[in-house]
Amino acid sequence: MRKNLLSGLIILLPITITLWLIRFFIDVLTNPFLGYVQNFVLFASDLRLNLSNHQTLLIFISRTLILILLFSFVFLLGYLGKKIFFHWFVKKIHLLILRIPLINSIYKACKDIISAVFSDDEKMFSRVVAVPFPFKDSRTLGLVAGVAPIEIRNKLPPSKTNAPMKVIFIATSPHPTSGFLLLTHEDQLINLDISLEDAFKFLISCGIYLPESQK
Repeated sequence: MRKNLLSGLIILLPITITLWLIRFFIDVLTNPFLGYVQNFVLFASDLRLNLSNHQTLLIFISRTLILILLFSFVFLLGYLGKKIFFHWFVKKIHLLILRIPLINSIYKACKDIISAVFSDDEKMFSRVVAVPFPFKDSRTLGLVAGVAPIEIRNKLPPSKTNAPMKVIFIATSPHPTSGFLLLTHEDQLINLDISLEDAFKFLISCGIYLPESQK
């Protein structure tokens, strides 16, 4: 009975969590506009169909319409962003926001992070390594984000082998969205033949999941 229960949970939980996450992101994207679009849909539907008594259908139609409009807007914005005039216009708005106290620091930090995450030039993390943490004789999984800034490299003492200093993100388990930022030299790292996807699965499962090649 216990094995059947566990097997059922293994089948059901991934589906349930996936659906919950999809619904969560849909709610985040659509909730700010839901009231306005509902009023518009009610006004338009009064001509042929009264949806005021069908609240579930009204919400479904409104959210679907919002998602379609958001997708179209983002696609159009990306297309216009490549045009010279629109690019100049966006740059002027960008400079204007950077002149507003308090808001400029928040805007610049968000812009730099989002640009780094969604950049097409390189991956956010290049490889998976084993790094000494939190003690010298212990190891944990780390994700190499890149080379440490010049200011840090110049101020911190170099390694005995003159190995470059790397920026390592150490994700927490089972929620790898938070963690620690570690600065260490390349000679302290052990490269692991593990994909980023398998590394995140390993962290989320608290070490239960094993990469396909290791099963």
